[in-house]
Amino acid sequence: MSIVSWIIIVNVVVFALQCVWTRPMSQKDIPKDIPLTGISEEEFTEQMSEMGLRVPVLQDWLALDRRAITHGQIWRLATYDLLHDTSDARVPWHLIMNMYLLYILGSRVVDIHSYREFLFFYVASAVFSGLFYLLWGIVTNENHSAIGASGAVSAVLVIYAMRWPNETWTLFFFIPVTARWLVIIYAGLDVFPMLKQLGGMRDYSGVAHSAHIGGMLFGFLYEYRHWNLESLLGSWKLSNPFKRRPKLRVVRDSDMRSTSDPHINEEKLQARLDELLAKISEHGQASLTAAEQAELMQASKYFQKKR
Repeated sequence: MSIVSWIIIVNVVVFALQCVWTRPMSQKDIPKDIPLTGISEEEFTEQMSEMGLRVPVLQDWLALDRRAITHGQIWRLATYDLLHDTSDARVPWHLIMNMYLLYILGSRVVDIHSYREFLFFYVASAVFSGLFYLLWGIVTNENHSAIGASGAVSAVLVIYAMRWPNETWTLFFFIPVTARWLVIIYAGLDVFPMLKQLGGMRDYSGVAHSAHIGGMLFGFLYEYRHWNLESLLGSWKLSNPFKRRPKLRVVRDSDMRSTSDPHINEEKLQARLDELLAKISEHGQASLTAAEQAELMQASKYFQKKR
């Protein structure tokens, strides 16, 4: 299963937890610029509970919140990306649209990278877009928490458009547009409300436009500068926990004797050994099939006996 599929599964599972693990809405959940007078915290919470207005508990711990981050909760820069809006009455469009785009775009982008590199890129783009959102909040003097994978998905969209700029998409089911122009339109829809914010106007759309732009900026820099996040981590290895491991194989004496066969072509055997070792170096030992594991074992034993 692709790393993109696993990212989608994790997002769906977290969304389900958001839906079932909730608490009554309190006054701290209301933006500071909306005044509440003449009602106590207890009365407000009781009224919200009676009305069925509740808030996912996970948002208290994982949402992107400037105050919490400045108090040391830096994990929020990555975890907010796993949360989505649960307030839609019928259809969770926030989750559906993000995961749909991630599946369509990510399935293409992951083919040009290893699964480790795509995962590192996805997490890094979420962190970068989160930092950009917080910085923009300081510039505009706004401090609202944020959730959603839109920033990371925007980064994937930019890489997709830079790799395949002339691929055609259809807007509103009948307007053809290339991937290059899709990104330009998408960016324009986010830049416009940001310009209004610079002019002092409040944005009540509930959309983290600056996080989208931050993700797009990271995606552009990543592709334009040809960054490779795997190389930055050196020899640190991340094995795929979801990949089926080969079964153990019993090595018999007959297998040992076969390595001393005088008709073995040592040059081809050495070339095959080098090929398998290169694959392990790039993708980890778990990437070898059961047959390749057996080849590696026999080739290694052959050259050990030749020493």
